[in-house]
Amino acid sequence: MWNQIVSLVFPRWCIGCERDDVLLCERCARRAGEAQTIVLGGITMRAALPYDGFLRAAVVEFKQGRRGFAGDLAVLVAPLLEPGITLVPVPTTRRRIAQRGFDQTVMLARALERRCGIEIADILRRPGNAAQHGLSRSERLAASGRFAASPRTRAFAGRLVLFDDVRTTGATLLDAARALREGGYDVRDAVTLAWTPSTSLVHAN
Repeated sequence: MWNQIVSLVFPRWCIGCERDDVLLCERCARRAGEAQTIVLGGITMRAALPYDGFLRAAVVEFKQGRRGFAGDLAVLVAPLLEPGITLVPVPTTRRRIAQRGFDQTVMLARALERRCGIEIADILRRPGNAAQHGLSRSERLAASGRFAASPRTRAFAGRLVLFDDVRTTGATLLDAARALREGGYDVRDAVTLAWTPSTSLVHAN
């Protein structure tokens, strides 16, 4: 009964073709393209899809409160995750969490935890409130030091893999990886739902 009420208040449809009751139908998913892999600063970064078209629309609606999209978006990321890994979500700012009422990256990571049976390590903190949206490449680079890692108290069962929703220049992931390494963690991989096309990438060692 509750699911029926939710579906009436928050109807779902394919972002690609507007087919009912699915965020992304199989036909549109096949048209979405292949995952992209790059290496920046010693971190291998994989992203499922380009951040445009149907996916951009879906992520925007997700951030605006369509929380039911988390499971659908997790389907797109799941093929990039190896069994037995430990996923480390990159937290958003406290200001964004206050505005939205939730952290979209953590929520998506939890959906992947349920779907893939992987471990989630909530060990990154974001003490400040500065958001990256709208910043230039140089401004993103200047914002390094935004993260801190919890003290290492135990070894995780699987290899640590950073996770974020959208990769733009790569600066956020590099900064998160730096914080983890300074905290004594070994991290060499990152996965995101999407990457932003035609954006200058950070080249750092």
